[in-house]
Amino acid sequence: MSFSFKNLLSSTLGALFGKAGKALKPAVSPLRDRLLVDAIRLAELPSPAVAEEPRAVVVLERLKSFGLLPLVNDAGDILLRLHSEQSADEAPILLFTDLGSKRWHPMDSLARLDAENAVGAGLSDSLGTAALLSIAERYQTGVFQCRRDLLLLFTAKSLDDPNISFGPILNSPQDRPFAAIGVRGFLLDRITHSIGSYRVKISVSCETGVNDIVAPNKVTETLIDTARTLLGITWDTEEKTKMFIRRLEALTVYGLSPQEGILELEIESSEAALLELAMNVVKATAGKIGEAAKLKTETTLLSFIPPGKPEKSMELFEILRKLTKEQRLKITEENGADPASFFTSEDIPALSMGIALGREGADRDIINIDSVEKGRLILERFIVEMGTRNGF
Repeated sequence: MSFSFKNLLSSTLGALFGKAGKALKPAVSPLRDRLLVDAIRLAELPSPAVAEEPRAVVVLERLKSFGLLPLVNDAGDILLRLHSEQSADEAPILLFTDLGSKRWHPMDSLARLDAENAVGAGLSDSLGTAALLSIAERYQTGVFQCRRDLLLLFTAKSLDDPNISFGPILNSPQDRPFAAIGVRGFLLDRITHSIGSYRVKISVSCETGVNDIVAPNKVTETLIDTARTLLGITWDTEEKTKMFIRRLEALTVYGLSPQEGILELEIESSEAALLELAMNVVKATAGKIGEAAKLKTETTLLSFIPPGKPEKSMELFEILRKLTKEQRLKITEENGADPASFFTSEDIPALSMGIALGREGADRDIINIDSVEKGRLILERFIVEMGTRNGF
């Protein structure tokens, strides 16, 4: 399927984005432009949705337009195996991403473009899906090949959803991967050494009747007391476990005392036992403080990523460092939650990489357009080099 970014933008997106297409400088890479257009089309579709159906439909249509026949499992995940002419029934390389976004907005997700940037709410979340579509198209045309089969996975659930399961792939003799790459929007110049993570929401509310008098700051003080207490805990002597407050909000309308509030926090640890212990302490502490204040408390698990084994991916990190350096990008390395842990914990080398440079925000993402081509090239070359290896 061949078309230019300029033509597609004017024919399919011009009505939505007005004169945005005129602001773009001449296309340097048609491949980059197709990837970016796919990301823009996906980003404007409502999300989250049940099984991410609106976005899944677009992905299925694009894959079928390449002459490919993907599978959809019971969870709504889209799977596609791209067979290599050089493969000898070897384990595949898995490329995975998720379809959805938690930051979609009916107006702000309509992208705005200029000569350097693409801007839109949740736009970075669709770059991973668009990158996998680009790989599928290139692989199908024969321009880009690898010695191993590629297994593409578009998950309907967020990759940190507590209910997500990679069991069908991990337990399949045919599909269990040789190595895995998680593909996301940001950050192209970042390497993440994965640790485990729980994201938790603590809800606090008054149990009194609607006509009872409630102390004006009772809910707010309880939220602050809970946050302060948790921040003061030494989780372990080696500082392998950390906690971060991500959100604290007392919910009310003007002139009334808050009747409920929310505290969201994230627990990170490199060891499963310490992570579980910290989670139990958070639940117990929140319940105890709420009980003392005579408030109702409820703890909800929002996301989970298990502690992995980063040492399994050291050779993958070296490859990524080399390819990133070739694109004249300076790498920053950090410890953080990475869905690649689902695979390294099963002794499968894995990491996640970004496709673009830019800035992710609550209201909008700013994507550097030129960086998308660098990310696309790094991903392709990464796959090719992984395919030459017999083991890690």
